[in-house]
Amino acid sequence: MKNIFVMTSLTAIVVGSVLGCGASSAEETRRAQTHQHNSDQAAQQGQYGVAGDEQRAAADAHHDAVKKAIDEGKPLPPEPQRGDPPPPPAPK
Repeated sequence: MKNIFVMTSLTAIVVGSVLGCGASSAEETRRAQTHQHNSDQAAQQGQYGVAGDEQRAAADAHHDAVKKAIDEGKPLPPEPQRGDPPPPPAPK
């Protein structure tokens, strides 16, 4: 019984990590821009804790975008800045 639980857990971790790696550098850049925009909106409303969390998420997403751009052989994306316009809608 314990072996089944361990194998199921390991399988879920492997599948989750493979699915999580599917985003391109462009998608990660869009996530970073979205988090930066959310941070700006929260700061304007005085929600500084939320703004800080969103700012950290933007930095993490930008870091992921840079790593993926390097892997893809693409130019490095610029880091989103305070006051940047919101990202365009995601393509369908």
